[in-house]
Amino acid sequence: MKRYILNLFLLVMLFSVSACSDDDLGPSIFDPSTEELTELDLWMQANFTKPYNIEVLYKWLDIESDMAATLVPPTEDNAAGLADVLKKIWCLPYVNIAGSDFFCKLAPKQLMFIGSSRYNSDGTVTKGSAEGGRKIIIYEVNQFDRTNATRLKRYMKTIHHEFTHIANQTIEFPKEYELISLGYVEQWKNMKDQEAYDAGFISPYAMSEPSEDFAEMVGIMLSNSRAEWEVLLDKPATQDGKDKLQQKLEMVLNYYRDVWNVDLYALQEECEKAIYEVVNNVNP
Repeated sequence: MKRYILNLFLLVMLFSVSACSDDDLGPSIFDPSTEELTELDLWMQANFTKPYNIEVLYKWLDIESDMAATLVPPTEDNAAGLADVLKKIWCLPYVNIAGSDFFCKLAPKQLMFIGSSRYNSDGTVTKGSAEGGRKIIIYEVNQFDRTNATRLKRYMKTIHHEFTHIANQTIEFPKEYELISLGYVEQWKNMKDQEAYDAGFISPYAMSEPSEDFAEMVGIMLSNSRAEWEVLLDKPATQDGKDKLQQKLEMVLNYYRDVWNVDLYALQEECEKAIYEVVNNVNP
C-alpha cells in the first residue's frame, strides 16, 4: 500500500513539472540584470570608492532621497564637476593635513548629490545634511560653477559642517562647550546675523543647539581664509560676545588637536589654497 501511494505521488509530481514547463508565464517581474557602469561611474569608483570607501550617489534613487520633499536630480555634468572639485578641495586637504587614517575613519560611506535646494515647511532651506555618520547629502548641485569661489565655499561649508557632526558622533566634544552660551533658541531663523554675533554665536543657525553651534564654528572657519575668519570673530559689538566666540574657538581647536591630532588652522590654510587653485585653474 505504501509503495502504491509513493508511486502515485511521483506520477503526480511528474505531471506537475511537465505542466509548469509548458506554461508561458511571461517575463519575470524581477530584473536580474545590472546597470552597465558609465565612464563617470568608473571615475567615481577610482577616485572616491577605492581610496576612501565613499560611494557617490548622483543618479536618482527614490529609496535614498526624501520622499516628503520636492527634489530635482543633478545633471551628470554638474555631478562630475562637483565630484572632481570635492576631491581637490575636501579629500586631499584633509588627507594632506590630517592623514588618510583620519579621513577614511570619519568619511561618510555615501555622498549623495541633489540638484535642487531642499525647502522646509518652516521656511528654511537645507543646504546639506548628515545621516548618522553614514551619508552626507549635498543640495544645489545644479548651481555648480567651478570658477565661483563663493559657491564652492558654500558647498565646503556644508561638507565641513556635516563632517564635524560625524567626528562628534564618533567622539563627543566636551560638555563644557554647552555652558559658554545659554542663548539657544528654537526660532533661530528669526535672528539676524548681528544678533547672533552679539550673543556669542558665529551664525543664527549656531543658536539652534550646541551640536550645531560647534559644527558651525568649524564649517565657517574652514570655508573662510584666516583673514576672513578673524573679521568674523570681531563681529560682536559687545566684549561679552567676542569673549564667548574666543572661548568656543579655543575649545574647538583643542578638541581637534587633542582628540584627532588635527591642526585646524593648518587645515584652513590648505583648504583655502585648494579653492584658489581650482578657481584659478592652477595645477598644484
